[in-house]
Amino acid sequence: MIADSRAALTRRIADNYGTFESLRDMVLRTTEELVRHNVEAHQTMPDASRDLLEELLRHGVVIREEHGHAICEVNGKRYLSGGWLEELAYLAARESADEAFYGQNIGWSVKGYNGENEVDLIARRGGIMGFVSCKALRSVLDISDRKQRNRLMDAVHEADNLADHFGRPGERVAIMVTTDLHDEMRGLPRYSALMGKAAVLDVRIISLEELGWDRLVTAVSELWQERSELGVAR
Repeated sequence: MIADSRAALTRRIADNYGTFESLRDMVLRTTEELVRHNVEAHQTMPDASRDLLEELLRHGVVIREEHGHAICEVNGKRYLSGGWLEELAYLAARESADEAFYGQNIGWSVKGYNGENEVDLIARRGGIMGFVSCKALRSVLDISDRKQRNRLMDAVHEADNLADHFGRPGERVAIMVTTDLHDEMRGLPRYSALMGKAAVLDVRIISLEELGWDRLVTAVSELWQERSELGVAR
C-alpha cells in the first residue's frame, strides 16, 4: 500500500509541520511567474526545507521539470493538500485497530434518497468502529479570523454527522487537525467554544500538538477505550 511506502515521509511531515506548511504553499502555486520564483527561492531556502523538498522529490510527490521547476501533479497535490494527514491517521490507527481503511467513499441509500460521503479514516477494534475526519488547516489559529473558526467548527459537526450516519451507539469519532489549539504557556485552549462544542458532541479533537508519533498513537488508541476509562460519563 502506498501509505506504507512513504510512511517515513508522512511522519516527517507531521513532526515538521511548520517547515512543510511553507514549502507546500510554495510548491502548490501554479502560475509560471511564481513557479520561476520558486526555483530561485530554492537556492536560498533553509536546509530543513531543502531536505524535505528532496524527500518529496524522491517519493515522486513533487517532480522536477526539464528546466528545474519543482511542481506536482494531481496525485501529488492530493497528498500535499491533506492526503498525507489521512495516511498518518491510518498508520497510527493500525497500531491499535484490528482493521483500518483511509480515503473511503461510502455510498448510501435511505428511504429512496441516495448519497455518498467521503470518510478519511474508518477503523475497527473488536466490535467498535471509529471514524476520523482529517483537516489540513493553517497551523496558527487567528481567533479573529471567522473563516478559520468556522472551518474548525464545521469539522466538528462533520465528524459528528459521520457517527450519526454510519455509526452505532457507543462508537467513537474524532477530528485530526493541523492547527495548534492549545496554549501551553497559559494551559488553556485557544478556541474554547470549539472545545466545548466537541465535548458536547463527544468528538475527540486531535490537534497539531498531538501529531508527533507517540502522542498520536495514544490519542487514536483512545477511540477504542470505554468512556468510563477516559473519565467520561455514559
